[in-house]
Amino acid sequence: RLTDLAIAVDGPFDRHYFTSIYLRDPDGTIVEIATDGPGWTVDEAAGALGQAFREPPADMIAQNRDEARIAALTWPEPVPVITADMALAEGMHHITAIASDIERTNAFLVDTLGLRRVKMTSNFDDPDSAHWYWGVGDGAPGTLITYFERKSDREPRVRMGAGQTHHYAFAVPDEEVQLAFREKLLRAGLRVSPVMDRVYFKSIYTNDPDGHIVELATAGPGFPVDESVAELGTQLMLPPWLEAHRREIARAVKPVNLPLWTPPR
Repeated sequence: RLTDLAIAVDGPFDRHYFTSIYLRDPDGTIVEIATDGPGWTVDEAAGALGQAFREPPADMIAQNRDEARIAALTWPEPVPVITADMALAEGMHHITAIASDIERTNAFLVDTLGLRRVKMTSNFDDPDSAHWYWGVGDGAPGTLITYFERKSDREPRVRMGAGQTHHYAFAVPDEEVQLAFREKLLRAGLRVSPVMDRVYFKSIYTNDPDGHIVELATAGPGFPVDESVAELGTQLMLPPWLEAHRREIARAVKPVNLPLWTPPR
């Protein structure tokens, strides 16, 4: 479907734990579409995930791949529409950021936020760079955050702008747990925002060791608080404190015309 739309796609690449294709959005952000499996236990037991370094299989690293064969892999027939079985109904698989010191990032994610490291390996496209994965429980897709390690003397810091991720967010069950995390972050000497009311959830913000903005957001109350599930995303919705400015805000917002979304069957 993507190549039919003249969108450049790299892959599919076998990442040992899943298979991925890559493209870029209109601002240049790298977007990955990954399979659920085979999963983390292909090279270590579930109870020992993330405890030992796992070398990538030699035939899967960049310099050893058969790039011509991979480039030729595509669906043999045109794909005019996204069908229900192709819909991204699983949601997010993982998000990847860059760390200058992977051990320092590990301490933040494990000791401070309570995540579990589920895999220590190398970047299959740059084997000199560490690539570690963290998640909840057994690290199921949807709970995962991953980091590449790029030493600061190798790659300079960059400014925020289009094509970059502004922040990533973890879900907490309720405001009580959120406040407990806020106290823990403060005791760790980290900067933490006050609780922000986002109407659909409440949020606090801190930074990882390299300055990435990390959000902890409550699971509720959710998006149907001000429009029905069937109408989600179809109207300009404003928080109560901005309703008085609706007319001027609406004038400044560029209309977005999208096809009607229907849930996959």
